[in-house]
Amino acid sequence: GLGQGEFYALLLAVTLSTLLLASANDITMLYLALEMVSITSYVMVAYLKGDRMSNEASLKYALFGNACTGTMLYGLSLLYGMTGTTSMPEIQQFLAKGVPQANAFAVYAIALLVIVGFGFKVAAVPFHFWCPDVYQGAPTPVTAYLSVAPKAAGFAVALRFFFGGMTTPLGAPGELAGVIDWPGLLMVLSVLSMTIGNIAAIPQTNIKRMLGYSSIAQAGYLMLGLAAAGIAALRDF
Repeated sequence: GLGQGEFYALLLAVTLSTLLLASANDITMLYLALEMVSITSYVMVAYLKGDRMSNEASLKYALFGNACTGTMLYGLSLLYGMTGTTSMPEIQQFLAKGVPQANAFAVYAIALLVIVGFGFKVAAVPFHFWCPDVYQGAPTPVTAYLSVAPKAAGFAVALRFFFGGMTTPLGAPGELAGVIDWPGLLMVLSVLSMTIGNIAAIPQTNIKRMLGYSSIAQAGYLMLGLAAAGIAALRDF
């Protein structure tokens, strides 16, 4: 009794939004595409409207997602206020000129706030709490889709943001951090995601919850590559 047309329309909408997110080169477009991915995902998770677990999973997903994306928006607004532009290449040029000591803390705060949004999208620890419940409650095709497409887009836009906005373009391969050591922060999140994801998967008795924790661990593996990547590896990105 569920409309298939609406389901495929939502599937196309979330696919379009992931493409927009992965190609975003402006922080305004980045946030709008992230919200489009999130909102369509909330609806798809609750598509079995007569199923209590599906509705509960969607509610948890929406509440946690709104908190994380709101935190990210605050960080992006601080970044715009400091640089006066929403273009990531122009932000990179601004930071390359040097950041006064008085603004150093603000740059660290911006990186932390933005990582909250990225961490939610890729289900990295400690922003992973929604993942097992959503995977268990959502329809199985939706679970399969959410485990791949939005996460891939999240890592793609994280590459664009950090390497296209928060990295000094004249820096050597060992100086990718620019004004802050954001690779070190990503390494910490990567280790936590790999460890907690794998350990928490062991006692699970529901296959979809186990795959949810496995997805968290795999996000840690991918994040480690993001933190260790050099300029040469991303020259053509």
